Amino acid sequence: MRTRRPTIFVSAKQTGTGSAQNIAHGLGVIPRLVFIALCDGPGTWAAPTFTEGSHTATNCVITIATGFMYKVVAIA
Repeated sequence: MRTRRPTIFVSAKQTGTGSAQNIAHGLGVIPRLVFIALCDGPGTWAAPTFTEGSHTATNCVITIATGFMYKVVAIA
């Protein structure tokens, strides 16, 4: 029995705006898993807040606090 290898998308660095952001993933299906990797903060330390939206076959939907830099890792 052959198993299908997962398809993985890693975004470029994104900057949080405090509003929902659509990050195109190109997977063609709704991702099974989505990870948020924080890369940098807004300068003064604060706990980041982020929310996953309803991901689609086209976009990962992420809301993250203003000024936080992050990457999205999506696995189909």
